Amino acid sequence: MLELYQLEELVAFSEAGTISKAAEMVGVSQPAFSRAMKLLEEELDVTLFNRTSNTIAFTETGRIAAEYARNITDSVKKAKDGIKAFDRSLKTILIGSVAPAPLWRVSSYLSTIFADKTIAADLKNEDELIDGMKKGSYRFVITTKAVNAPLLSSVHLCEENLFFVLPEKHRLSGKSAVCAKELDGENFLLFEHIGFWKRRAEMLLPNSKFFVQSDRMAFETLVKNSTLSSFGSDLAYEKEDGKAIIKILDDLAHVDFFITGQRSENKILSDIVRAFPSLRS
Repeated sequence: MLELYQLEELVAFSEAGTISKAAEMVGVSQPAFSRAMKLLEEELDVTLFNRTSNTIAFTETGRIAAEYARNITDSVKKAKDGIKAFDRSLKTILIGSVAPAPLWRVSSYLSTIFADKTIAADLKNEDELIDGMKKGSYRFVITTKAVNAPLLSSVHLCEENLFFVLPEKHRLSGKSAVCAKELDGENFLLFEHIGFWKRRAEMLLPNSKFFVQSDRMAFETLVKNSTLSSFGSDLAYEKEDGKAIIKILDDLAHVDFFITGQRSENKILSDIVRAFPSLRS
């Protein structure tokens, strides 16, 4: 009887070219690998390898067998992945977003109406999210444009506006609003995990140097205690003493978000939009 591990080892040999490398790839000893290949030949009743005292190589039959084996192992992997994904979908609601603030709020709301499920959040670029939504990988996605596709519905969720967070002694701290070019060239603290906003910040301040922080707690501590400027938004910032909030007039500092789901879930989409203003990140 053919065993899946034998086919996987046959594929490994086709990729590695030697028993030693193939055995290492699949995590078995060389003698165990050799025995598995001999058993496979006996099961198929064919010769798969030309063996000499120093080398081993595929016969023509061996090469064809490896192609069949690859097709089978790929199909098995695809089936396993599909089954696991379906099982996860029964227990998990995956929501993706291009930015963190609306993602936090929507995830929080979904956890209240789907108390028996795990809410998983994913921060990705827009094309990946739209493609994933169309393929059924996501239950909901939040993007900067409506998704036009059969069986999907997109509704306007909210808007977000970026602003400068400046030390109170900064030369522009007395202004209510500025264009980004007025601060271009200055140093800024920037949190890494802010989705597409990271690229927007770089576009707004092409001549500035950014000190990027990947740890949120470290970033917030630095913002609180540092004399460097940073960014905040009207969805994800609480005013701190010693800091001035300055509106950014550039169009790049504003975005509208849309949430997309299956048309069959229009009511949930409407409930999310209706609840959004009262949600807190």
